[in-house]
Amino acid sequence: MTSRRSDEVLLACSSGHADPAERVALQGLVNAVRRDAPSVDVRDTPVDLMALDDAWPPVRVAVPLTLTGGTAVAAALSAASRHDPSLVVAHPIGPDWTLAELCVQRLIEAGARKDDTIVLGVSGAHDDAAITGYSRMARLVSAVWGGPVHIGSIGGKDTPLTDAVDIARAYGQRVVVSSYVLTPGRDADMLRHCGADLVTAPVLDGGLPDRRVVDLVLARFHQALGLGVAAL
Repeated sequence: MTSRRSDEVLLACSSGHADPAERVALQGLVNAVRRDAPSVDVRDTPVDLMALDDAWPPVRVAVPLTLTGGTAVAAALSAASRHDPSLVVAHPIGPDWTLAELCVQRLIEAGARKDDTIVLGVSGAHDDAAITGYSRMARLVSAVWGGPVHIGSIGGKDTPLTDAVDIARAYGQRVVVSSYVLTPGRDADMLRHCGADLVTAPVLDGGLPDRRVVDLVLARFHQALGLGVAAL
Protein backbone atom coordinates (compact mmCIF):
# COMPACT_ATOMS: atom_id res chain seq x y z
CA MET A 1 0.00 0.00 0.00
CA THR A 2 1.36 3.42 -0.97
CA SER A 3 1.66 5.84 1.93
CA ARG A 4 0.62 9.45 1.63
CA ARG A 5 3.28 12.14 1.92
CA SER A 6 2.31 14.66 4.58
CA ASP A 7 4.18 17.50 2.89
CA GLU A 8 2.42 17.38 -0.50
CA VAL A 9 -1.09 18.82 -0.83
CA LEU A 10 -3.21 19.33 -3.93
CA LEU A 11 -5.94 21.90 -3.32
CA ALA A 12 -8.67 21.19 -5.87
CA CYS A 13 -10.12 24.70 -6.03
CA SER A 14 -13.60 25.63 -7.16
CA SER A 15 -16.23 28.25 -6.43
CA GLY A 16 -17.96 28.14 -3.09
CA HIS A 17 -21.15 29.24 -4.84
CA ALA A 18 -21.59 25.97 -6.75
CA ASP A 19 -25.14 24.62 -6.64
CA PRO A 20 -25.82 21.07 -5.35
CA ALA A 21 -25.51 19.41 -8.78
CA GLU A 22 -22.22 21.19 -9.44
CA ARG A 23 -20.87 20.31 -6.00
CA VAL A 24 -21.69 16.61 -6.45
CA ALA A 25 -19.87 16.55 -9.81
CA LEU A 26 -16.86 18.39 -8.40
CA GLN A 27 -16.70 16.06 -5.42
CA GLY A 28 -16.77 13.11 -7.80
CA LEU A 29 -13.77 14.54 -9.66
CA VAL A 30 -11.86 15.16 -6.42
CA ASN A 31 -12.55 11.60 -5.24
CA ALA A 32 -11.31 10.22 -8.56
CA VAL A 33 -8.10 12.26 -8.26
CA ARG A 34 -7.61 10.88 -4.74
CA ARG A 35 -7.99 7.31 -6.01
CA ASP A 36 -5.44 7.88 -8.77
CA ALA A 37 -2.91 9.69 -6.56
CA PRO A 38 -2.87 7.96 -3.16
CA SER A 39 0.51 9.52 -2.32
CA VAL A 40 -0.94 13.04 -2.55
CA ASP A 41 -3.18 14.72 0.02
CA VAL A 42 -6.04 15.92 -2.23
CA ARG A 43 -8.44 18.41 -0.66
CA ASP A 44 -11.73 19.67 -2.05
CA THR A 45 -11.29 23.42 -1.58
CA PRO A 46 -14.01 25.97 -2.35
CA VAL A 47 -11.93 29.15 -2.62
CA ASP A 48 -14.50 31.18 -0.70
CA LEU A 49 -13.77 29.02 2.34
CA MET A 50 -10.01 28.69 1.91
CA ALA A 51 -8.19 29.89 5.01
CA LEU A 52 -4.55 30.83 5.33
CA ASP A 53 -3.13 28.61 8.04
CA ASP A 54 0.42 28.41 9.36
CA ALA A 55 -0.19 24.72 10.04
CA TRP A 56 -0.49 23.90 6.32
CA PRO A 57 2.14 21.50 4.96
CA PRO A 58 4.96 23.29 3.11
CA VAL A 59 4.12 21.98 -0.40
CA ARG A 60 0.68 23.23 -1.42
CA VAL A 61 -0.49 23.52 -5.00
CA ALA A 62 -3.86 25.07 -5.82
CA VAL A 63 -5.29 23.59 -9.02
CA PRO A 64 -8.25 25.65 -10.30
CA LEU A 65 -11.05 23.32 -11.41
CA THR A 66 -11.99 25.76 -14.16
CA LEU A 67 -11.96 25.61 -17.95
CA THR A 68 -10.25 28.95 -18.53
CA GLY A 69 -8.26 31.59 -16.70
CA GLY A 70 -9.63 34.94 -15.64
CA THR A 71 -12.38 33.50 -13.43
CA ALA A 72 -13.51 34.39 -9.92
CA VAL A 73 -11.63 31.31 -8.72
CA ALA A 74 -8.43 32.62 -10.34
CA ALA A 75 -8.92 36.03 -8.73
CA ALA A 76 -9.39 34.46 -5.29
CA LEU A 77 -6.27 32.33 -5.69
CA SER A 78 -4.25 35.32 -6.87
CA ALA A 79 -5.27 37.21 -3.73
CA ALA A 80 -4.45 34.18 -1.55
CA SER A 81 -0.98 33.82 -3.07
CA ARG A 82 -0.23 37.50 -2.42
CA HIS A 83 -0.93 36.91 1.27
CA ASP A 84 0.90 33.58 1.30
CA PRO A 85 3.77 33.41 -1.23
CA SER A 86 4.36 29.72 -0.41
CA LEU A 87 1.07 28.83 -2.09
CA VAL A 88 1.72 27.59 -5.64
CA VAL A 89 -1.09 28.29 -8.09
CA ALA A 90 -1.30 25.94 -11.07
CA HIS A 91 -2.85 26.61 -14.46
CA PRO A 92 -6.58 25.89 -14.78
CA ILE A 93 -7.42 22.57 -16.39
CA GLY A 94 -8.56 24.25 -19.60
CA PRO A 95 -8.04 25.03 -22.38
CA ASP A 96 -6.23 21.85 -23.37
CA TRP A 97 -6.00 19.37 -26.24
CA THR A 98 -7.29 16.64 -23.92
CA LEU A 99 -10.53 18.56 -23.38
CA ALA A 100 -10.80 19.24 -27.12
CA GLU A 101 -10.61 15.50 -27.76
CA LEU A 102 -13.29 14.91 -25.13
CA CYS A 103 -15.53 17.59 -26.65
CA VAL A 104 -15.23 16.01 -30.10
CA GLN A 105 -15.94 12.56 -28.68
CA ARG A 106 -19.12 13.97 -27.15
CA LEU A 107 -20.05 15.56 -30.50
CA ILE A 108 -19.70 12.23 -32.27
CA GLU A 109 -21.66 10.42 -29.56
CA ALA A 110 -24.45 13.00 -29.83
CA GLY A 111 -24.75 12.42 -33.57
CA ALA A 112 -23.09 15.57 -34.92
CA ARG A 113 -22.33 15.60 -38.65
CA LYS A 114 -19.65 17.40 -40.65
CA ASP A 115 -22.22 19.68 -42.29
CA ASP A 116 -23.56 20.86 -38.92
CA THR A 117 -22.68 24.23 -37.47
CA ILE A 118 -20.73 23.64 -34.25
CA VAL A 119 -20.99 26.18 -31.46
CA LEU A 120 -18.79 25.96 -28.39
CA GLY A 121 -21.16 26.85 -25.55
CA VAL A 122 -19.30 28.67 -22.76
CA SER A 123 -20.30 30.24 -19.47
CA GLY A 124 -19.23 33.68 -20.62
CA ALA A 125 -17.00 36.27 -19.05
CA HIS A 126 -16.01 39.92 -19.08
CA ASP A 127 -12.38 39.19 -18.24
CA ASP A 128 -10.04 39.26 -21.24
CA ALA A 129 -8.03 36.28 -19.97
CA ALA A 130 -11.17 34.15 -19.79
CA ILE A 131 -12.29 35.21 -23.27
CA THR A 132 -8.84 34.42 -24.65
CA GLY A 133 -9.05 30.97 -23.07
CA TYR A 134 -12.45 30.29 -24.62
CA SER A 135 -11.17 31.43 -28.03
CA ARG A 136 -8.18 29.11 -27.75
CA MET A 137 -10.45 26.22 -26.81
CA ALA A 138 -12.64 26.86 -29.86
CA ARG A 139 -9.53 26.64 -32.05
CA LEU A 140 -8.45 23.38 -30.40
CA VAL A 141 -11.88 21.81 -30.85
CA SER A 142 -11.91 23.03 -34.47
CA ALA A 143 -8.54 21.39 -35.12
CA VAL A 144 -9.68 18.05 -33.68
CA TRP A 145 -13.14 18.20 -35.28
CA GLY A 146 -11.76 19.23 -38.65
CA GLY A 147 -14.14 22.14 -39.26
CA PRO A 148 -15.15 25.59 -37.98
CA VAL A 149 -16.23 26.00 -34.37
CA HIS A 150 -17.96 29.19 -33.27
CA ILE A 151 -18.45 30.51 -29.73
CA GLY A 152 -21.78 31.11 -28.04
CA SER A 153 -21.68 32.68 -24.60
CA ILE A 154 -24.06 32.66 -21.67
CA GLY A 155 -23.50 36.31 -20.76
CA GLY A 156 -20.20 38.15 -20.95
CA LYS A 157 -18.62 39.92 -23.91
CA ASP A 158 -18.57 37.06 -26.43
CA THR A 159 -21.33 36.42 -28.95
CA PRO A 160 -24.51 35.52 -27.03
CA LEU A 161 -25.45 31.87 -27.38
CA THR A 162 -28.92 32.64 -28.73
CA ASP A 163 -27.39 34.91 -31.40
CA ALA A 164 -24.90 32.21 -32.41
CA VAL A 165 -27.75 29.71 -32.81
CA ASP A 166 -29.89 32.19 -34.77
CA ILE A 167 -27.02 33.07 -37.13
CA ALA A 168 -26.46 29.39 -37.89
CA ARG A 169 -30.18 28.89 -38.46
CA ALA A 170 -30.13 31.65 -41.08
CA TYR A 171 -27.93 29.42 -43.24
CA GLY A 172 -30.31 26.50 -42.94
CA GLN A 173 -27.89 24.26 -41.09
CA ARG A 174 -28.36 22.12 -38.04
CA VAL A 175 -26.82 23.62 -34.92
CA VAL A 176 -24.90 21.49 -32.45
CA VAL A 177 -23.69 22.99 -29.18
CA SER A 178 -20.51 21.52 -27.74
CA SER A 179 -20.88 22.15 -24.02
CA TYR A 180 -17.71 23.69 -22.63
CA VAL A 181 -18.90 23.95 -19.06
CA LEU A 182 -17.45 21.76 -16.35
CA THR A 183 -20.46 20.46 -14.46
CA PRO A 184 -24.21 19.95 -14.61
CA GLY A 185 -26.09 22.91 -13.18
CA ARG A 186 -27.45 26.30 -14.24
CA ASP A 187 -25.12 26.92 -17.19
CA ALA A 188 -25.46 23.38 -18.54
CA ASP A 189 -29.25 23.76 -18.29
CA MET A 190 -29.13 27.02 -20.24
CA LEU A 191 -27.09 25.38 -22.98
CA ARG A 192 -29.53 22.49 -23.15
CA HIS A 193 -32.48 24.86 -23.68
CA CYS A 194 -30.85 27.26 -26.15
CA GLY A 195 -32.78 25.99 -29.18
CA ALA A 196 -29.96 23.99 -30.79
CA ASP A 197 -30.69 20.70 -32.52
CA LEU A 198 -28.19 18.83 -30.36
CA VAL A 199 -26.38 19.74 -27.15
CA THR A 200 -23.58 17.63 -25.70
CA ALA A 201 -23.06 16.82 -22.03
CA PRO A 202 -20.80 19.00 -19.86
CA VAL A 203 -17.22 17.90 -19.23
CA LEU A 204 -18.33 16.18 -16.01
CA ASP A 205 -21.51 14.53 -17.20
CA GLY A 206 -22.80 13.26 -13.86
CA GLY A 207 -21.26 9.80 -14.11
CA LEU A 208 -17.74 8.69 -13.29
CA PRO A 209 -15.31 11.43 -14.39
CA ASP A 210 -13.55 10.74 -17.66
CA ARG A 211 -10.07 9.44 -16.88
CA ARG A 212 -8.55 12.12 -19.10
CA VAL A 213 -9.96 14.88 -16.91
CA VAL A 214 -8.57 13.22 -13.79
CA ASP A 215 -5.18 12.92 -15.46
CA LEU A 216 -5.34 16.59 -16.45
CA VAL A 217 -5.84 17.71 -12.84
CA LEU A 218 -2.82 15.68 -11.78
CA ALA A 219 -0.80 16.97 -14.73
CA ARG A 220 -1.47 20.57 -13.68
CA PHE A 221 -0.35 19.68 -10.14
CA HIS A 222 2.92 18.13 -11.31
CA GLN A 223 3.57 20.91 -13.83
CA ALA A 224 3.25 23.49 -11.06
CA LEU A 225 5.83 21.56 -9.04
CA GLY A 226 8.17 21.56 -12.03
CA LEU A 227 7.79 17.83 -12.62
CA GLY A 228 6.18 18.00 -16.07
CA VAL A 229 5.97 19.95 -19.29
CA ALA A 230 4.58 23.47 -19.28
CA ALA A 231 0.78 23.72 -19.39
CA LEU A 232 -0.75 24.79 -22.68
